[in-house]
Amino acid sequence: MKDLFALLLGNGDLFQSYGSSMEFPSDDNPNWSKTLESFETKTHFVKKEIWVSKDGKTKMERLTTEIKNKVDIRKLKIQLKKALESEDYEKAEELRDMIKSAEQ
Repeated sequence: MKDLFALLLGNGDLFQSYGSSMEFPSDDNPNWSKTLESFETKTHFVKKEIWVSKDGKTKMERLTTEIKNKVDIRKLKIQLKKALESEDYEKAEELRDMIKSAEQ
């Protein structure tokens, strides 16, 4: 199920994806308590924030995801540049293909 959420969402906020104008309480709001859960899938970092009113009658949840390969692409591009500068064209070709694959 965790992978399903990540696959459906890509990067972003599930709550905002549905265009809701409802606002979440601030973290320091004394009328709400907030908990945070986070986990990883093969391709995403997932964060689930849960706010519960002090009387326990209202609960709000927000799920956000971030694609893991964002940072990897930047690192691959740096490695590609170094491979080209050192004229290691086999390595450059491999890195180029990895970047193309990650960007799709």
